[in-house]
Amino acid sequence: MSVSVMLLIVTDDRRLLLHLRDDKVGILHRGCWAGFGGAVEDGESIDDALRREIREETSLELVDAQFLTEVVDLKEEGGRGDKVMMYFMRGSIQQDDIDLQERAGVGVFSLEELAAMKVSPFVRRVLAEHGQHLLSGF
Repeated sequence: MSVSVMLLIVTDDRRLLLHLRDDKVGILHRGCWAGFGGAVEDGESIDDALRREIREETSLELVDAQFLTEVVDLKEEGGRGDKVMMYFMRGSIQQDDIDLQERAGVGVFSLEELAAMKVSPFVRRVLAEHGQHLLSGF
């Protein structure tokens, strides 16, 4: 089983800053909203992978990320069966702070808005279980 990392960013106004995955053939969960992240490379630690992925995708240097949960990106939901280590950070990061290097776009949303949107299935499961805790932890 491969391992991936993903970061959910909680903004000061208690919403989630997410990115829109490309809608291209071969992309997992194409056209879905998700956190920032990707695969852990051979010989790389989870922490190093998270820092690298965030830097590559957003040009941000990761600060104060906290472990949230481990989830599986289920094959029956369009994933590869990867284990995904989910992290979060809270702070004053805004949409304009993201220098998006990969993916189709970024946005900031409430849990209510996300309920009606196309979100990666494993992210939706994490938000169903942990979303209220994430947004109320200020």
